[in-house]
Amino acid sequence: MIETVTMGGTTYAAPPARFEAGTPPIAEAIGLGAAVDYLGGLGMAEIHRHEQEITAYALKTLADVPGVRIFGPSTPEGRGGTVSFAVDGVHPHDVGQVLDALGVEVRVGHHCAKPVCARFGVPAMTRASFYLYTTQEEIDSLASGLDHVRRVFG
Repeated sequence: MIETVTMGGTTYAAPPARFEAGTPPIAEAIGLGAAVDYLGGLGMAEIHRHEQEITAYALKTLADVPGVRIFGPSTPEGRGGTVSFAVDGVHPHDVGQVLDALGVEVRVGHHCAKPVCARFGVPAMTRASFYLYTTQEEIDSLASGLDHVRRVFG
């Protein structure tokens, strides 16, 4: 990024070279290559199949929890491995805090989609995310945790 350096001053290279300083992200590139090899070994179709199955299981399981409102399609087609929801009468930050104490990790907030929250009339949402390592037992723990949330704030 530097053209010349003297005791009297520094001159910078012209863009874009000026913005390409430092060591390239070698460790990150090696990690990315290992991740691509791992996912390729599993097979992207298999990963997608598992994500669709675990999302379908989550949608059904969460729909059976009284007071839980799911946002978005009720089937996994056309959606990724996430489910955003609200618990009647409980702020999402409180939902997240109680679930966290139970060892169940979710995200809460606007999720960079505040207009969506406004559209559905909620201050924020709780979101559970699933991937190739998510198990049905973890979804069951989420549902059980939501029952606990309802009891705490009941």
